[in-house]
This record gives sequence, structure tokens and C-alpha cells, in this order.
Amino acid sequence: MSTELRSERLQHSNAGYSLVSVLIALLLLSVGVLSLSSVLTQSLSMQTVMATRTSALYVAQTHLELLKSQDPVSLASEAVVQVDGRGNPDAGGAFSREVTVASAGRNLMEVVVIVTTPRSTNPIRLVTWVYDGRF
Repeated sequence: MSTELRSERLQHSNAGYSLVSVLIALLLLSVGVLSLSSVLTQSLSMQTVMATRTSALYVAQTHLELLKSQDPVSLASEAVVQVDGRGNPDAGGAFSREVTVASAGRNLMEVVVIVTTPRSTNPIRLVTWVYDGRF
């Protein structure tokens, strides 16, 4: 009889361990899920920022190529203008574009295109030098 009593006591004393282990497992699982959701949120935010910067880079590149194809003598600075995602002037555009043309030496001009994006602290800045061909 005493062996039966011992086995019953042993079963009752181990019964609480399974509940504690389940609670600990749930705690670890919830911490992991919360961490994963935080990483996914940051990833989504960075993806949005990078998509916007890619569009701004496209606007800057296309405008710079347009300026390079013009007669160098006719190049002039442009004031800040709002543009859409294709670089077309638009008063409600998401980007602002500015062009600065300055002399960089004899017959050499520095052309800088700056495109700023909404909610960004670092604008896209592209620089090229254009030889005007005059002697």
C-alpha cells in the first residue's frame, strides 16, 4: 500500500510542472512574435522610404540627362519647383527639384540637380561637369 501511496504522491507533485512549462513556452512564444512584428514593421517602413528615394533618383537622373543634352551655353540655374514622380512640374508634386549651374573653371560648368523627398532629411544630389566647347 505504501508504494501505491508514493506513486500517487509522485504523480500529484509532478502535475504542476506541465502547467508551468506551458506558461513559460507561451511567454517565450509571445516575446518571439512581438519581436518579429517589430522587425516587419521597420522593414515595411524602410521599404517605403527606399521606394520614394528611388523615384527621386529617377527624377534627378532624367532631368540631369535632359540638361546634358542641351546646348551648354544655354544652361542656367533653376529655382525650386515641385515635380511629380516623372519629373514633370506639378504644384501638388511629391518632390521638389532645384538646379544650380556654376562656373567650375575656364569653359567648364558644374551642374547640380537636387531632388528632395517628403519626410526625408537627405536629398538626392547629382553633380556633373559640362564643357561648353568655346575657346
